[in-house]
Amino acid sequence: MPFPDEMRDVEVVGYRPGWPREFDAVAADLRMHLTGVASGIDHVGSTAVPGLAAKDVLDLQVRIGNVDETVTERFCGLGFRLRAEVWNRQERRGDLIWPKLAFAAPPAERLVNVHVRQADVATTRAAFCCSATT
Repeated sequence: MPFPDEMRDVEVVGYRPGWPREFDAVAADLRMHLTGVASGIDHVGSTAVPGLAAKDVLDLQVRIGNVDETVTERFCGLGFRLRAEVWNRQERRGDLIWPKLAFAAPPAERLVNVHVRQADVATTRAAFCCSATT
């Protein structure tokens, strides 16, 4: 569920060439705060695909070694908000389930979804456009 400040009409817009730069800015800030924790930060989702129309919400994937509550503390300390829905807390591939955490941007900042996944499992997404190794 969106947080109250995220509530607005969902609109698909034409591809915006600035999306990769906006990803770079958010990723750089996260990288600075996640040194030694994240093995990579990827631009995933529809805004990562050049030429594709999309909702104007960036999706980032942060790859880490272990998804646990210390990650929640770190992200919440940066102002991000944990999305608590079950589908934002775990992912299934076949009979296997892996933990995942999803965060919304701090209030009044650029709309993003940050998906935190364990780096070496089947549910980790391939980056469509851009990756940043920390």
